Amino acid sequence: MSIVKRWAVTYTKHLKQKRKVYQDGVLELCGSGKKVLLYDDCEKLIDSKFLKNDEVVECGRTVTLEAHLVDIGVLEESRAPLADINVTGVRSTERHGAGSQKEWNALYTTQITQKAKKFHDGFLRLSVCGSYMDQVTLLNEEGVVLGSKYVKSSEFIKTGKTFELLNYLVEIFELRTVEGSKTNPEI
Repeated sequence: MSIVKRWAVTYTKHLKQKRKVYQDGVLELCGSGKKVLLYDDCEKLIDSKFLKNDEVVECGRTVTLEAHLVDIGVLEESRAPLADINVTGVRSTERHGAGSQKEWNALYTTQITQKAKKFHDGFLRLSVCGSYMDQVTLLNEEGVVLGSKYVKSSEFIKTGKTFELLNYLVEIFELRTVEGSKTNPEI
């Protein structure tokens, strides 16, 4: 089994538009160093390319694949290729850790640009998805999911911070107790 290098990336399918919409993903460089594979945030393979001799994959660079423009972020780790550990299309338990969750009481608004904002009660859930990315989900007070986003381990979700999701501005308050899980304030 060959070892691959993995980068957290953002990618877009809008190659020629001025205003591009980016999504989170993972870029893998196969052990041979000649082929890159682009996966979406659910680790589904969406594009690939054989590199030319002068093309380099490293943090801060941009790579153009057949149907995607990829901005390369931090090098995550070297490991077995996803094809070897991602059998069912769901992340392997090896990468899930404990699958733990944390929740905060929160106020949210859709009035991101207005000075006078009307806030609503809700809560923010952080699900630990793996060693390099976590998922943040905004829910209203009835528990209906309003939006979610994958965040890198370098982004901190904690009491007193403001967090932006697509179409929502969220103010994070006190940590809530989630039934059935151990809350660790250091995550």
